[in-house]
Amino acid sequence: MCGTSVLDKDGVSAAVVIAEMATYLESQNLTLAQKLLEIYEMYGYHISKTSYFLCYDPPTIKRIFERLRNFDGPQSYPKCCGVYNVLHVRDVTTGYDSSQLNKKSVLPVSKSSQMITFTFQNGCVATLRTSGTEPKIKYYAEMCALPEQSDRSMLEEELQKLIGALIENFLEPDKNGLTWRSA
Repeated sequence: MCGTSVLDKDGVSAAVVIAEMATYLESQNLTLAQKLLEIYEMYGYHISKTSYFLCYDPPTIKRIFERLRNFDGPQSYPKCCGVYNVLHVRDVTTGYDSSQLNKKSVLPVSKSSQMITFTFQNGCVATLRTSGTEPKIKYYAEMCALPEQSDRSMLEEELQKLIGALIENFLEPDKNGLTWRSA
């Protein structure tokens, strides 16, 4: 969302800002793609991938998230996901955040939906959440690399491997009868 005039989660107001930016960059003989590369070189690549699984059985969804909250015993979140070590966990459904001294999330609690974010030691962040309007379990995975990590294909491969581990170890689609989104 850009500003507070239009509370637009679908990005219509952001599209207007991008058009304005493109016009300005054109006056500087730059394209949006060229400017983005400059930003990546200065701050590092930011790569994200999202997708979802369909699940028409609410008890299954609840079981998946409760398993993550009690992974190695009661009130114990996963410490790793395959070969990827978990640095922090934020559970907006319960209000837990291991990165905070008091272990309480600074984000508002929402008991009506499921949402857990995992921060990994390799710099990846992945969020698993349910949709409020559809029978979906969504994942959002991103990697913010350091500027010196400029091999984009290596970074994308690393993020894809983490997503594979996330799906296999946390969502277990075969065991839980989840349907991958249609292509």
